[in-house]
Amino acid sequence: MVSQKISLGPSKYEKPLFELATQVIKKIGAMKKPVILFCGPISTGGFGNVNENIDYLSSVIQTTEKAGISVFNQIDHERKMDLILKGHSGYDYPLLEFFYKPILESGKIEALLFLPLWETSVGSKWEHDFAKSISIPVFYLDGLFMAEIKSVYEKMRLPH
Repeated sequence: MVSQKISLGPSKYEKPLFELATQVIKKIGAMKKPVILFCGPISTGGFGNVNENIDYLSSVIQTTEKAGISVFNQIDHERKMDLILKGHSGYDYPLLEFFYKPILESGKIEALLFLPLWETSVGSKWEHDFAKSISIPVFYLDGLFMAEIKSVYEKMRLPH
């Protein structure tokens, strides 16, 4: 789990990303429970193209939301995150550390569902390892999977 051991130290990105994460955590807290997060390639891996990766993830999120399932839609925050990270070079590790980590640690996300090709993504691998380290359930999806998503969601709704 090398991805958890990222130590960024002080960063000009920490405060604005953490503030955005705090706003998002409040929004997630107001959503119907349970709330899930889809994990898949965006900036690395997948189809090899950020726009295609975002289009695919967005379509999965929209289809799932139309079915009445609560999903944290990280795509809604892409523009703000891009503005915050403007000028950053290299992989966006501050995004993982200061945005996604607080959201996952909040306990508001009850399961992570990993889309096909997630293993090709630096961020998705980090989300996977981090979720497992703090005992958030993870599920792996293949192909056309709306029935799988509904099944997982129904299990999450059962009393723990």
